[in-house]
Amino acid sequence: MDMVASMPAMKLGKLYEKRFVYEAILRSLLPLAKKYIMQMLQIDLPVAAKLLEEWVLSDGVSKHRVAINRLVKLRVFLEVIDSFVKMRADI
Repeated sequence: MDMVASMPAMKLGKLYEKRFVYEAILRSLLPLAKKYIMQMLQIDLPVAAKLLEEWVLSDGVSKHRVAINRLVKLRVFLEVIDSFVKMRADI
């Protein structure tokens, strides 16, 4: 998935038009990243990064950061102004 994460946004956007790409990426993610995706599917508005951090127990901070960084690199989560995280609208 590093190859996918390193693609330019325009190419990645075209790639994400295919459902099987989403499925492949979802399967490749760590369990915590998958959990975040499933939780965010229920939310229509951007979520503050601070709120996401509140979902995490103190012993899971490093796993949280790895999961969020991966989702941002793959552009599944999009960072917007004021440290909000928004899931791609086309998922």
